Amino acid sequence: MDTETHTTERLSAARTGLTRLGHPAVTGSIIGAAGATAFVLVNRSELAAPWPLLALIAWAVLLAAAAWAVLLRPRRLADPTPPQPRALAVYVGCVVGMLVLIAGGHAVVRSLDHPGLQPAVVALAVGLHFVPFAATFEAPIFTRLGWSVAALGVIGLGWGWASGPAAAAAAAVFAGLVMLAYIAHAAWSDRVAD
Repeated sequence: MDTETHTTERLSAARTGLTRLGHPAVTGSIIGAAGATAFVLVNRSELAAPWPLLALIAWAVLLAAAAWAVLLRPRRLADPTPPQPRALAVYVGCVVGMLVLIAGGHAVVRSLDHPGLQPAVVALAVGLHFVPFAATFEAPIFTRLGWSVAALGVIGLGWGWASGPAAAAAAAVFAGLVMLAYIAHAAWSDRVAD
């Protein structure tokens, strides 16, 4: 009798992400990569030359690495477990909280006559919205990812306040690049076939 069948975590056969598009690890990575792409592409134009081009190159390299690791590299993913009953409520609450923080932060930075800080506000809100996902979806990556992106948002707010909106945009660009790096690393770290 195969003792592997008695473990609590069942691994699928090694397959590419393209064949498992409905798997939470694959779907979540695609959504995260789209958000990371928005951070980079929306904010890079605010940077002084040559940084917009360098940001675009870094984005392309990291996006390609993430796409390869998530979609093309054969890996063994744990079979998804049914979500906890409160998972949908946590998810919706986090998304609503993120949107409220973005809107409220926008109102605050405009009232302080610093609307150029908005990219850093968005990075902070996006980062914080990830943190509760770690326990809810049993995915520890969200703790590290969330606090990293939130910290970049805080750095962007302080740096942007002191030196101008380009600093807030730079923090948002870097947050997008960090997100892509986390996505690629997490997918690369998944178990592969022996």
